[in-house]
Amino acid sequence: MKKKVSIRLGKRVYNLVTDEDTEIVRKTIERIEKDFKRYEEYVDEVGMDYILFAMLANTVLENMKMMEKIKGFKKKISQTLKDGEDAP
Repeated sequence: MKKKVSIRLGKRVYNLVTDEDTEIVRKTIERIEKDFKRYEEYVDEVGMDYILFAMLANTVLENMKMMEKIKGFKKKISQTLKDGEDAP
């Protein structure tokens, strides 16, 4: 079921529509608010668009690093399983 979620970042309110689990939405909003607090003091200096872009870039970078770690784990697991099959 789709639900409307609002989040306040600085002076702006952003409305989102999602069908994600309530707990996931809550954690996501908490994370966004936490990340925004790190940059909030610079909003007047550089603008909200720059702050949001910096947050987006950091999130994408974090996701890419996580994907690389997962690939590494998959490779290690695959190699371990292969080595186990080759054992007498």
